[in-house]
Amino acid sequence: MLLAFVLACAPKPVFTTAGDAPRPSELRRDGVALAPVVVVADLPAPVLPSPAEAGVVEQGLQDPTLQPPTVLDPERDGDFIRNDYLGNVRFGGGFIRTGTLALDVRARLIEFNFQDPYRTQGVAWLGAAVTELLDERGLAPLPFDPGPVGAERVPVRGIGELDGRDNTNLPRSTLTPSALPGPVAGAPARWLLVPFLRAYYTHNGGWFVGQEYGCLAGARTEVTLALYDTSTGRPAWWTNATGRHVSSRVGQPSTAELDQYLLWAEADAAEALERGFLR
Repeated sequence: MLLAFVLACAPKPVFTTAGDAPRPSELRRDGVALAPVVVVADLPAPVLPSPAEAGVVEQGLQDPTLQPPTVLDPERDGDFIRNDYLGNVRFGGGFIRTGTLALDVRARLIEFNFQDPYRTQGVAWLGAAVTELLDERGLAPLPFDPGPVGAERVPVRGIGELDGRDNTNLPRSTLTPSALPGPVAGAPARWLLVPFLRAYYTHNGGWFVGQEYGCLAGARTEVTLALYDTSTGRPAWWTNATGRHVSSRVGQPSTAELDQYLLWAEADAAEALERGFLR
């Protein structure tokens, strides 16, 4: 059982591509502009329903001497619930089952920390990773801010291989870049590359929302890289990349260990971008 758990939680970067992609030679010929990193948590998002409360049976099992379960607010904590979170997550107090029909498991206590430092670090990391990616291909991007750029969260149907033990909340969704209103005025090149930073977090051992089996300490990064045709404002290509690390033995990590987990997750995501980038 331990071996199966370790294998299931091993780092496994994934990526997908979509769109009508130009060749790198076209980028060199027509030029490419690079937008500032877009933090997905800052983008408009549908209003979330209130998370299910502890079920009637669960409430009857609560020890009155213990701190009551953390209440997740759909507005205040929406970025965490949607998996758009940047920061550190601390779980505690074991787990609870929520709902009155299909019971979901989550940590009884959930605490959020260091959102601002992680945001600053994550934006700097992704910007540097994308710049290095372009430099390796002989592309010299022109810095350009196109203004507001949006993305749509598309629900993932069915059951994933790591559902219940992955270090992310359920239900899952993928990110799809939205078209701009029209041609991009003032763009210095035909193509515009936009990096989206969706997730950049660390955590101790515990249960994410819907994570039946839980997981030990770890880190996660999720990014999307979208290439827009500035003559139309429509995305011509994009790739989603995930980097993750879940420890096989550490539940309560030190600060240095959390930093190392994040470095491994960064490397996984950068490798996935490298493999998924235009060929």
